[in-house]
Amino acid sequence: MAEDLGKKLLAEVEEVGLDEIFEILRLQTVPFSKSWFNLPQLDRLVNETNQESNSTSSKIFKPTQPIVELTSTIPGSGKTHLLYHLTALAVLPFDLGGKESCAVVLDTDGTFSVPRLAQQLLLLIRSDSSTDQETDDILLPSLKHIHIFRPQSFASSIATLTTLPNYLFDPSSHYSLDRAVSFIALASASAYYWQTKASEENAALFASTAAPSSKPGKQPLQVPATYAQLTTALKLASRTFHCPILLTSHHLAGPPKPNTTTAHDFPSANNPSHALRPSLPAPLSTLPTLRLTLTRLPVRKLPAGISLEEAAREAVDRQQAVEAGKYSCVVNEWGLDERVLSKLQRPGEGGMGFGFRIEEEGLRVDGGDESGD
Repeated sequence: MAEDLGKKLLAEVEEVGLDEIFEILRLQTVPFSKSWFNLPQLDRLVNETNQESNSTSSKIFKPTQPIVELTSTIPGSGKTHLLYHLTALAVLPFDLGGKESCAVVLDTDGTFSVPRLAQQLLLLIRSDSSTDQETDDILLPSLKHIHIFRPQSFASSIATLTTLPNYLFDPSSHYSLDRAVSFIALASASAYYWQTKASEENAALFASTAAPSSKPGKQPLQVPATYAQLTTALKLASRTFHCPILLTSHHLAGPPKPNTTTAHDFPSANNPSHALRPSLPAPLSTLPTLRLTLTRLPVRKLPAGISLEEAAREAVDRQQAVEAGKYSCVVNEWGLDERVLSKLQRPGEGGMGFGFRIEEEGLRVDGGDESGD
């Protein structure tokens, strides 16, 4: 009887390292943040899905940082512009709706534009009429807290993530030592997909055809970087800096069949499902706690048989619709828990996503002001 009881008690013991215990205690003493990005429309979706991630069989509550993937089936769907907006909110002062933190961006695509980012910052600064500071006095200090890296290969992306602590904990390297890291963004996670796939296939082919060598001192074949290493590096960086991860990706399977979603209609029980199978290799494809699909909303085509006079009358309205630049950001339903999906689709819960517009001045989110309050 005593032996059985001892075995039962021993099975209930959960073994963790001392560093994990300190981390859990720190997270439990800090109030749980419900404002991850200071964008209410996005924070609501993150909180609904991240609750499921925190529900584990462990008796110890371990708060997890959200990992959000922004994906699209075609270029020009607004992923980078939404990243500009989130980056601006991360570094702006509290009184302008920002988080007064710093942000880290790995620009593997080479498309992250600092002038366009500055334009987004200006839009948010000027939209707040309560500030009496000069625009440049806010803009230039804010830009100093955005750390952009441009790795040129898959292996250098992993190395950059691995060495981030050496850089961010060095007070002589930057101005952000006294600021928390709001998020780390990898834009894009699919940049080196084909390059990495070719390297893995070449390494496998060489290993299967090369004769075993017994010559001493011969250099072994260099193993290519893998998505498992990238996944580990992202999780370690998130844990080290206690911050969310943002991934952008291009859906490598191509665009799905056209659906009937319109400019004012997000997916619901009456509309087609937005479920895109993750196209990135495992284990990276299993990492996100929330997947969002971004799309530029189409302009209605001219009906068949329309007269020339009618087409001319609609030309102005159609041009205005094109210039409005309306986009949608909706939850990718693939692999989403049914309970979370049902709650998001429930009337009055805010829906499955949100809309935004990309204009000459920058990005404006529908259903809220630009400050993110």
